[in-house]
Amino acid sequence: MIKMAIEVGGTFTDLIWIEGDHVRSHKLPSTPHDASIGVIDGLSQSLGADLPKLTHLFHGSTVATNAVIERKGCRAAFLATRGFRDLLVLQRQLRPNVYAIACEKPEPLIPLKRSVEVTERMDVSGQAVLSLDEDELCRTIDQLIEKEKPEALAVCLLHSYRNPEHEQTVRRIVNKRYPDLPVVLSSDVLPTFREYERASTTVMAAYLVPLVGRYLRRLEDHLGDRAPGSGLFVMQSSGGVLPSSGSHGRGVEMLNSGPAAGVIGATRMAGVIGDRNVITLDVGGTSADICLIANGTPGITAETEVDGLPVGLPSVDIANIGAGGGSIGWIDEGGMLQVGPRSAGARPGPACYGHGGSAAALTDALVRLGWIRPHRFLGGRMTLHPEKSDQALKTLAEPLGQNIDEMAQAMVDISTAHISQGIRLVSVQRGHDPRDYSLYGYGGMGPMISALSASDLKIRRVVIPPYPGLFSALGLLVADVKRIYRETRFLPVDAESSRTIASAFHLMKREPESEFIKYGYAASEIVYEHALEMRYAGQGFELLATIDLDRLDRDGVTYLREVFGAAHQARYGSTSRAAPIEIVTFRLTAHVPTPSAVLTSLTRMSEKKSEAEIEEGQISSGGRKIPCRFAWRSSLASGSVVKGAAVIEEPTATTFVPPGWIVTVDKTGALILTPES
Repeated sequence: MIKMAIEVGGTFTDLIWIEGDHVRSHKLPSTPHDASIGVIDGLSQSLGADLPKLTHLFHGSTVATNAVIERKGCRAAFLATRGFRDLLVLQRQLRPNVYAIACEKPEPLIPLKRSVEVTERMDVSGQAVLSLDEDELCRTIDQLIEKEKPEALAVCLLHSYRNPEHEQTVRRIVNKRYPDLPVVLSSDVLPTFREYERASTTVMAAYLVPLVGRYLRRLEDHLGDRAPGSGLFVMQSSGGVLPSSGSHGRGVEMLNSGPAAGVIGATRMAGVIGDRNVITLDVGGTSADICLIANGTPGITAETEVDGLPVGLPSVDIANIGAGGGSIGWIDEGGMLQVGPRSAGARPGPACYGHGGSAAALTDALVRLGWIRPHRFLGGRMTLHPEKSDQALKTLAEPLGQNIDEMAQAMVDISTAHISQGIRLVSVQRGHDPRDYSLYGYGGMGPMISALSASDLKIRRVVIPPYPGLFSALGLLVADVKRIYRETRFLPVDAESSRTIASAFHLMKREPESEFIKYGYAASEIVYEHALEMRYAGQGFELLATIDLDRLDRDGVTYLREVFGAAHQARYGSTSRAAPIEIVTFRLTAHVPTPSAVLTSLTRMSEKKSEAEIEEGQISSGGRKIPCRFAWRSSLASGSVVKGAAVIEEPTATTFVPPGWIVTVDKTGALILTPES
């Protein structure tokens, strides 16, 4: 029996699997033009004749995110209530920079020419003010199909989150006339208020339906032919996995699924090690993803953005910056050196890959400094060309009057500064002192940069988990089967709230019970978490508060005021005992916990059979040559201590231990980096 996880990044596709008591891994370049090719190649290369033994395949991918950013989704159309056809163009009056005279809004995924409207109207309570004109709908859809030939239809009617009857009628009529046209309803995708955000999310779901559907079908067909007993599970941006059968029409929920998996893996690993407060730093070839975990729980945001377009679905709260191993160095108009956000990607990649890239990337700088040794890269499976790095760095350095080593060090320093700023974004700017947190570094480049950023921010504990270059893939193996359900109801917090809230959550549980039974889980296996999005009456935005239904039943309105007051105090530094509070949205999380056997297998340390493989050498750091120890990670037994400067090498990543730091091997196999003094 084999359980495998595959995470597709912008540069590499990572595979990790459990076979009996053994953990195995593989890494290969991604295939951006068709991510399924890299996945299928990875399965063949790693399992070969053992592929029929595969029972579970957990998958996280950048397919959905890249399709939105690169505008490579389908030719979708949009249907709105009469008078709201231009909703996607008008958007909000918000602007990224409030002081900018001119503001350029993001281009909608569906242009105005493919946006149509129909006569109907629901009021805010869900009562039909104007019946749906079915004859007009038929004429409108016929004209749309004939003229624009859409591949999917997004439907967002006014106040359908309160009453979906008109949207459901639209789908029934369109499916009868055009059975091959996918119809995506806002009442299914996001049954909450705020018209533009609901429309944007629904449009994105429709935009991705054919692409994600084709992608998942290719993987399902491949597994069906070669591993007929296996099941495909897909990572959601909320931090849980679902069977692929529940993801075909929900490609929008796959956005940022890879980074979310890494955060879940770090949360589980931190629980084993004993760290409650963690900042995760996932640095790959293209970007750095950063998340703050407080008291053992990562933040979940109610809304995120992709390419400036809002997605109103719960997601792991991750900040993303354009800094990775493939980040390219360039000189701006003022003659200043910049690194990123443009990346060399998988092809052509950094110059040292030898795939035709000529621009100097961060990886080239690290090869020049000696922190990455060409013969050890990816465990020796991929040959690097240091002479190509030197040439690329020389081309970049000459206009600035620098030598190659100075340029390499400058690129590392700038990249470290970018990443440190990203860590401040999720910590200092949100009222958290990063010095109170452990920094978990993973991804292909995270272990290399983590201690440098920790020094910058005065963080005194850095943890590099086992298999860091594959850690997002590992997070897929330990994630729960999970989905988050939301429902908008505007209710005052009063003496009747306890009864009303309990009744509302009881009714909401019907949907996950029905859905999870289709996936093969019994209702008794589902664990529920309850939360409310609340605000003071008159406020424009809500705060999320987790609710204990037993305490609510016991303490009533006093308990609700207490939990909301604590949330408001934490966010804004103030609260009010007298102001009326209203409930806006109910949030129900349903999940089936995943057994911890994966982490047990991962952290099982083998007895040391020989001396640690440590070589003495030299690297460049801070503009000078310094002695350095090079150690192969798997040869370091639990309790081993190595002083910096040191480079810890392994097949999936390289860890840099700066001068003045020491690294200790934890009993779990994790590397713990701390300052000497």
